[in-house]
Amino acid sequence: MWTTLAPLIGVLLGGLMSMLAQRSAGRALERGEARRSVRELAEARRNERLTHLIAFLSAVQEAERVAVDRYHHNLADEQWQARARQVLDGVWVTQKTIHVLCASEVSEAARSLAWAVQEVIRKGPEDPGEPQDEKVWAHIHPSRQAFLDLVRDQLS
Repeated sequence: MWTTLAPLIGVLLGGLMSMLAQRSAGRALERGEARRSVRELAEARRNERLTHLIAFLSAVQEAERVAVDRYHHNLADEQWQARARQVLDGVWVTQKTIHVLCASEVSEAARSLAWAVQEVIRKGPEDPGEPQDEKVWAHIHPSRQAFLDLVRDQLS
């Protein structure tokens, strides 16, 4: 009787071991796939944030040019005013996008920079002396530097 049962028990144990090995390998494959998917999603989100951060910096740069045109080159005509409104709208839209996509610290830094740019366009730099272009940049510099430093730390 043992001679007929021994092969049957061997087949059952072999089948059970094979099934357990396949199940274990399947789980390991699923965990690896999940980790890869999480990494890919994180990279895609980082790239999306980076794209919007660059768009915000471009909008801020354009706003700086508008302020320099106003206070250094003495432009204030209707064309300049329309350009200033359009540029400030772009700054605030991209700031809101950052608010949606980025950490609250980055959003607050972007908001501070947007306010500084808006203030210098509307009121001009604090010091009315020459050269006005440098005064515009000096007004914006602290909030811009804080934003850039925070973004660099967040992206690292």
